[in-house]
Amino acid sequence: MDLSAAWKEVALFQEKGIATSGHIYGSEQENALVHEFLEKIPIATLFACLQDASDRGSFKQVKQACDCINRVLGAEGDGSTLFFQPDMVPFVLAGLGHVEKEARALVVNQFIAHLGRNPSLDQVKVVADPLILEQLCNVVADEDIEVAAKASTVLEMFSNTPESDIYRAVLDSLQNKAQSSEITESSIEYMRYLEAIVKICAQNDKHIEYGIATRAIDLILNCLKSDDPLFLMNIVDLVPTLCQTKIGVQYIFQSGTLKTLLAMTEVGEISATAASLNIESWSWSDATLSKAFLETVENKMQAADSLQQIAAMDALAAFGSSSDKEFHLLLQHRSLCQTWLQLGSRAKMPVKANCFHSLARVIGEPTRLKKQPGQVPEENAGIWAMCERLFNSLGVECAQQSTMVLLMNALKQPFEELRTSVFHVLRSVAAQNNPWGMRTLLSYGGFFEFLMDRTTEPTKETREWKFAVLDAVLASPFQSQLDAGILEKLQASLRRGPYAGAAAPAELELESA
Repeated sequence: MDLSAAWKEVALFQEKGIATSGHIYGSEQENALVHEFLEKIPIATLFACLQDASDRGSFKQVKQACDCINRVLGAEGDGSTLFFQPDMVPFVLAGLGHVEKEARALVVNQFIAHLGRNPSLDQVKVVADPLILEQLCNVVADEDIEVAAKASTVLEMFSNTPESDIYRAVLDSLQNKAQSSEITESSIEYMRYLEAIVKICAQNDKHIEYGIATRAIDLILNCLKSDDPLFLMNIVDLVPTLCQTKIGVQYIFQSGTLKTLLAMTEVGEISATAASLNIESWSWSDATLSKAFLETVENKMQAADSLQQIAAMDALAAFGSSSDKEFHLLLQHRSLCQTWLQLGSRAKMPVKANCFHSLARVIGEPTRLKKQPGQVPEENAGIWAMCERLFNSLGVECAQQSTMVLLMNALKQPFEELRTSVFHVLRSVAAQNNPWGMRTLLSYGGFFEFLMDRTTEPTKETREWKFAVLDAVLASPFQSQLDAGILEKLQASLRRGPYAGAAAPAELELESA
């Protein structure tokens, strides 16, 4: 087949190209060009050109053909006229299975673009062909990470189609691929299939019910028996996603997965970090569960291993920030809180910094830093008293007169890791939807002058964190507590941005915090 004439038309078409947004939204003029082009060069001929360029090893013409196909598939306004036609199925299959990465990439990109425009169920069913779904599952194991990730996204979008059972076919295909002889357990490709299964099952209760019924979920949970530490860590990371639905949480309890994870942290099979990452999604109404978890965390904090201490603090922060109820329960465990906050006076920098970060996470969770304006508790809500109590306890447990003194003394040290953790706490304090936050900052003489001083920060990172504290102060509904002159200067400093001003001195005063 002589394609020389077709290549000339392709080149001419590209020369007449009109810039569009990602080749998706075509203007009327662009659509007219595409119609005119397709009258001369059908889509089948375009794919023939792509294959021709690939066979000849011409990277330039492969790209040219792919760019052309991209424009054509993105035409017709929202692209639905051409993309969702039955005639397109063979070409979509050809693109997904093509040896050229550019061809596979353009097809998954077009899927993401068109499925993202909420097409009708009838349109989606056209391209939700079993062969296409199977081929998309193959691409999940693609050697190109980006293409593989996008193929997984397409399968998630298919599964999330309202009023359809497409998710069943997708989950079946993913499970079959994961269990096929060509995929090695604990391999990267195997992990990709498990991740895709989890994300689709987590979309709603109906999906996870099907995943449980077909044992797709058990396929994942059984991997907790693996003796490969890295693979095991990756599997544990999937558990919180399974807990995004009510049925998912129930199954984690009923299947014994929770006990397995807690046992892992107890016997040291894996770092407590792994198991702790899941707790935000668990239900803590079971007193036995809460008690077992908190006892495990306290034991880890008392360990000599810094990594275990940091992992335990991460777990505790996730627990305390999961809801008001868990925060209250945490404060009731006085010995645990003492053990936790006393780590803020440790000599080991990573431990001290993580103590501050974990505290900031807990008291920052109910604020506008983490919630939409309508979700932030009212000024008189009890949560703010708990935040103030926890903040003040830090200074007490570290043998300081006040927490502000402790934190400001820590800022006399030049270490980025420590300074960012202190600024994290101060930002959470400034964001409190209660007068105590601003009152606390005012209690330290010269704090706001320090906040405006451009010469204190040794790195770009610390400058940005310090500026974030300033931003939180000026976003506070309690900024009226500030002197008018100071407030005006703070606003001027905010307008200058984080990088204006003199550089930090080469050395800062060192002082034990």
